[in-house]
Amino acid sequence: MAKETTTKRLSCKRAAFLKGDKSTLQSKMSAALQKLKTVGRRKQVSGEDDAYVRAIIYHRTYADMLFCILASYERGTHQLTVSDDDEAEMLSVAQVAPPKGADNKRQEFLEGTCYLGVSRNHVLLVGSRALGTKPTEHYLNWFLDQAEVLGAGNRVGLSDQVAQATRQRIEASHVKELEFGTPLLVVSDTADDAATVKAGVKAAAFEFDGIGLNILRQVIGEERLNRMRLADAIDGNIEVTLRVRYKRKTTEKAHKVLDNIAMAVRHLDEDEVKLTLAGGGTVSGNELKLSAPLSVEARDGIPDPDALFKKMHEWLLAQIENQIIEP
Repeated sequence: MAKETTTKRLSCKRAAFLKGDKSTLQSKMSAALQKLKTVGRRKQVSGEDDAYVRAIIYHRTYADMLFCILASYERGTHQLTVSDDDEAEMLSVAQVAPPKGADNKRQEFLEGTCYLGVSRNHVLLVGSRALGTKPTEHYLNWFLDQAEVLGAGNRVGLSDQVAQATRQRIEASHVKELEFGTPLLVVSDTADDAATVKAGVKAAAFEFDGIGLNILRQVIGEERLNRMRLADAIDGNIEVTLRVRYKRKTTEKAHKVLDNIAMAVRHLDEDEVKLTLAGGGTVSGNELKLSAPLSVEARDGIPDPDALFKKMHEWLLAQIENQIIEP
């Protein structure tokens, strides 16, 4: 296997519990791992025949931080392959089954991985397309509930952390205007060709949804939206932009409301958000999120977990020491 260096994107989140809780996410996860010692007890299954699986497959403590690898896969899935032959007129597709392990147990192809570092309520994630923040948050709630350490009616959410300097700029100057754009349609495949989409429009093999569509539904009404050929807008690069602002002046209480809205939209894609401050200047979406690229040793593109965990720990310490985030 070839040894190389790969770059992974780290995101910094903060765990917040729905109900006031003195315990931290780190302490709850540590207690849950003590209760659910085997991988089998940590498997969250879903889909037909419980074929889709998410589970913490590895965990360790390093420098007072808890680190985990969360993985997802679909049981019995084969990988599709094709020959890389530039001279061929056509290529055929073949299936490859996962090999059996040394213990003769069936292996599975991983769909996604998420490397987690947890220090008190600070959460560092290095995820993948298939296993990003929302699926990870969903799994953690299931996992903590399964171990009976979350508490009845309680939930944990993973919120983007904002650098203290950015937060102080917003508090000192206040937000005069915030603007975010979102695609008109989010299109997903559906197995049912006759499925009725939320806008009341039928389109074979497609389902329409998204923030932009929901905004228009409120503005022009369900009935008018039902008469539109939304399928014609697929790949049309149409965007819906929402602007929230005051014109000349406003009250101090209203200023705080606008500031709170600005902090709430930081969970949207960073390229879609822009804030204009009352005292002048702007704050872009990427300033509302804490993230960083990490270079780490890898083999065939797969990062060395221990090397990655060390880099994640060093990064968090630097943010705290430089007062970018609170301890």
